[in-house]
Amino acid sequence: MKNLSLFKLARAAACAFALFLCVGTVSAQGYKEAKVDDSLAAQKDAVLNGGDAAAVKNFLTKYYFARWTIQANGSQIHSFREELIADGARLSGAAQETFLKEAVDALTKYAASKDCYPACRYNAVLAIGTLDVKAAPERNASGTPYSGAIKPLASFCTSDKDFPDYVRLGALVGLTRHAALGIQDETLRNGVRKVFSECLDKKYATAKKLRPEIGEWFQQRALEGLMSFKSPEGAAGPTGTLDLFKQMIDDDKLDYDLRAMAARGIGAMDLTKVQNWDFVALSTSLTTLARDFCVSESTRIDSELLREQVKSAAATTGATGAMGGPGGSMGGGPGGMSGGAMGGGQQSQKSLEAMVARVQHGFGAVQSAIKGVNGGSGVLAVLDEKDEKAAAAKETLNGVLEEIKNTNQFIVEGPKNQAGMMGMGGAMNAGYGAQGGRGGKKGAFVIMVDSASMKDHLLQQKLRYNEFLGVDSF
Repeated sequence: MKNLSLFKLARAAACAFALFLCVGTVSAQGYKEAKVDDSLAAQKDAVLNGGDAAAVKNFLTKYYFARWTIQANGSQIHSFREELIADGARLSGAAQETFLKEAVDALTKYAASKDCYPACRYNAVLAIGTLDVKAAPERNASGTPYSGAIKPLASFCTSDKDFPDYVRLGALVGLTRHAALGIQDETLRNGVRKVFSECLDKKYATAKKLRPEIGEWFQQRALEGLMSFKSPEGAAGPTGTLDLFKQMIDDDKLDYDLRAMAARGIGAMDLTKVQNWDFVALSTSLTTLARDFCVSESTRIDSELLREQVKSAAATTGATGAMGGPGGSMGGGPGGMSGGAMGGGQQSQKSLEAMVARVQHGFGAVQSAIKGVNGGSGVLAVLDEKDEKAAAAKETLNGVLEEIKNTNQFIVEGPKNQAGMMGMGGAMNAGYGAQGGRGGKKGAFVIMVDSASMKDHLLQQKLRYNEFLGVDSF
């Protein structure tokens, strides 16, 4: 989940739970279980090191993978996968190639088979994507993936066969891993780019019958995969990925987080060698993205403020009951006067930190595309000041960067009134966060804004971005 943004953590957890329910629950359908020949267990080293394809296949199908099909072994499949990865990586030469090839062939059949119960199918396709030819040098590092796994993984993603979406997703996870760790073969690399692009197509979800609750996972994974190449090149030509990312940024009906990911992807590209491409239009797209974030986050804050008001009203009702009811008191406990009337409007430090993180992450994506990130050139670097339109675009992007800087300063300093003094919201939160929040450590990050003041700031920023775009607004 390395590249999954802050905006989607809660949704990802919900999707993970939905996926767990799907692959972890046995339906009324009668799944078939293979007969496990335990007598073959003692032959493992001799068979795998021997490298005879027929012997390896017999061992895998009658013992090694046969165990995966037993529903009672469901809780052990994770350890089975770890055993598989370790066995593949420790072999070498012809013995390794034979083992990995036969393993992929067998796992592909399990993943595709309706006779296997869901957890077996899902883990089979996940296992294909985690096979290595060289083990990771240390626990938290990555091994060298087996390139022979790429074609079957790609086939699961794009096939017109009636595969469950969790099988397709498991295959996409494997392809994303290969892309992140590097695909040396150019033909394979271009093929994977094509798969990612297909998964990002709006028609994909409908064509492959994806459930709505996990459909966005496909877009996120495919986008991460394309981003890992750090190249404008794509399935449609030398600027295929750059073109696709700009289209995503311009799609105001697309979830903002996906648009932001596309912007970060552009920021990681070396754009200096791209010729005859409209970077002026991209500059407008990025300015629009900043404006749209102001709108989307303001709407989100509105929803959060409404929830706070409901909580406050409930707390006030509790206080009234405590005061007027038999044996009531002024305190009212958690719902009484002290807990409700005084504390109902306050936001928790955790809530404020989440809001600030969203704001900085959202604008950070725009900044990444403008200035460059992770070795990327950024759009500013490729705008030719000798061209009048490019010079104007460059001035606009510098203005956008200044506004992002102002937002970060606003977070640190808090709102100020006309006399230059800190506003009430900022003052209250300054005292609350000076020690890093209740129970926090001295010197921790201090949040000087509350949701209401942040919303007001974002609405003001929206006006500024509209000025850059030449759009009349109110």
